[in-house]
Amino acid sequence: MKKVFLPFLIYLAFISESSLVQAFLPQDNSMEWQLVPRFSMVLILFVAMYVNTTYGLLYGLAFGLLTDLLYTDIIGVYLFSMAATAYITSIFSRYLFGNLIVTLLLSVVGVSILEFFVYGLNSLIGISTQMLDVFLYKRLLPTLILNGFFAILIYYPFVKQLNQIKDTLKEN
Repeated sequence: MKKVFLPFLIYLAFISESSLVQAFLPQDNSMEWQLVPRFSMVLILFVAMYVNTTYGLLYGLAFGLLTDLLYTDIIGVYLFSMAATAYITSIFSRYLFGNLIVTLLLSVVGVSILEFFVYGLNSLIGISTQMLDVFLYKRLLPTLILNGFFAILIYYPFVKQLNQIKDTLKEN
């Protein structure tokens, strides 16, 4: 049961991302900010930090591919970006003490790495024509605030579940 629980939670976060965007940010909004929920990525970063690098990398690959298949025309941008971000974040977490502040800081850094990877790859391919200063102010900053708030909300219950999963993996 616990083996299915973690992917199911990440999948629920993945579904809630698109639902949240459709419900609260309709296409005709007057806001200049682009709030991009990356809830599944935040959960994947927590997995990479608290369970192990391999799980974070595999979930990053799986949900990156799912994002590419459902939302983009080019396969590989999110596949690469989410997996690389999970790997980089797990490497950083090895050298830092895993408390609330460090975990929140690493998850915000991880979301910003993901956003820069996606922005850079889309700019390189020619899909995105947004200037860097506009990207930083109108997309990156609001996205980091939204996902940082989400990370604060789910920190204690999710880390408790991850520690239980890690303990069961050690027993097997």
